[in-house]
Amino acid sequence: MLYSQQWKFRDSVKLALNNKPTFSAGLDGKYSYVSGIPVNIFGVRLGADYKKIGIYGGLYSTYIRDNAAKNEYAYFYLAAQGEYRWYRTYRWQLVQTLQIGVGTADLTIRKPNGEEELSTRMIVPIETGVLGTYRIWKFIGVSGGVGARISATLNTYFSSSFYTLGFVLFFDELEKTYNSISK
Repeated sequence: MLYSQQWKFRDSVKLALNNKPTFSAGLDGKYSYVSGIPVNIFGVRLGADYKKIGIYGGLYSTYIRDNAAKNEYAYFYLAAQGEYRWYRTYRWQLVQTLQIGVGTADLTIRKPNGEEELSTRMIVPIETGVLGTYRIWKFIGVSGGVGARISATLNTYFSSSFYTLGFVLFFDELEKTYNSISK
């Protein structure tokens, strides 16, 4: 009689956490929208890569000036991010991300009578996305992805879809090459 073992997501995470983590750092950028205006949200993140999963912390910010309405939006937040790699080969990688942050939204809103309303609000952005990476050469790759962000705080204008496009440097390959040359 044959028995099949049922795979569970948490089992995969437990196995991944048994791996020795490697340090990971990088720049993180997302193209998004605030009140219908295209914006680039820029960030820096640091963390641990366990091969199947990654755990990161990061700082993100953006500033937008709506010239038509003369409104200004400035966002700054700290975020914790988890990644789960659904598929990974030497050339290809498909990653699911989940991020939650906390920070501030400095909003300058011009009312119809011309008066400016200044406010600082807490923001709690929650986002998820899917990212694909293709390794072009040993050290360099390209990536792209899509996702959605929901602001858990009202009237911060920060809920939106987002997309990413970029280049990837594979620092683990640089380290391996350096170690093999230096021996």
